[in-house]
Amino acid sequence: MRVTTRATTRSTRARWGARCVGLGLTTAVAVAFGAGPASAQPGPQLDADVPPVEYTAEVNPDCSDINGFTLEVDTDDEPTDGEVLNFSSGGQNGTITLGVTDNDEGEPELLSFSFTGPFAAGAVIVKGSNNANIYDYRPTMAGQVEADETLHSPINPSGNFAAISHVAFCIVPDGSNT
Repeated sequence: MRVTTRATTRSTRARWGARCVGLGLTTAVAVAFGAGPASAQPGPQLDADVPPVEYTAEVNPDCSDINGFTLEVDTDDEPTDGEVLNFSSGGQNGTITLGVTDNDEGEPELLSFSFTGPFAAGAVIVKGSNNANIYDYRPTMAGQVEADETLHSPINPSGNFAAISHVAFCIVPDGSNT
């Protein structure tokens, strides 16, 4: 049985031209996606006790998203300098005092906090823009801290810290190594 094939008339030059066009289109697509807006990054540790870890999600994270925390105190809105958060658990009272440093636009940019009462932070979630930074103190020697400073939200595409929209404290009894 004889099989015949249809001869192609495309020249070598035409084949190379098609390959170059394909390579050009592939390169253009790669550049377009690569040149898109920069994604947020957690940013530097600054003077905080632990480095921030970025959390990206469609919804605001809370302490139950971090695993193992049952007591949460949230600012609900952007934190203000000198704000005091009162809470109680197990018949004991505690407070968290916030220190806030604003950016040039007057928006909250850096956060410090200190606890009073028999409680400490096992983790802190600092929300800004569409993402949040999580400061998880469980890997530290004590597994918690009573005070920390220079916490911030992730870096936005413009290269600055996103303004802090709210903060959640994942609270543990002081002296409890979680």
